[in-house]
Amino acid sequence: MLKLMMIVSGLVEVVFGLSALIAPAMVLEAVAAGAGDVPTVALIRLLGAATLGLGVGALFARDHLDTAGGLAAAYGLGLYNVVGGFVLIISSMSAGGSGLWPGAILHTVIAALFVYAFVARGGRGG
Repeated sequence: MLKLMMIVSGLVEVVFGLSALIAPAMVLEAVAAGAGDVPTVALIRLLGAATLGLGVGALFARDHLDTAGGLAAAYGLGLYNVVGGFVLIISSMSAGGSGLWPGAILHTVIAALFVYAFVARGGRGG
């Protein structure tokens, strides 16, 4: 299950990362219903680069979950989804940004599945 979560979450982050790098204004428009200024677009691109790197790292680590490095990548990606889901839910509720809800729901579901995978793993490898 953990390997599957690394693949699914890795692919989601790669797709988001690429879209934020290539079309940051489109991403900003989708989540904030308005185009941003230059610093905001730059931050969206930086977020895109970070999530692209996270996704690629997850895809490479998926076959190495029996090693300390692979497991560390899985825990890092799991934590990212738990915190990301929480932050996006709070932001959606406080800012009223309807564009944030799909990301909040996606991250929360992936976070719950990661937690389940870690619990189901119970200290076993892979």
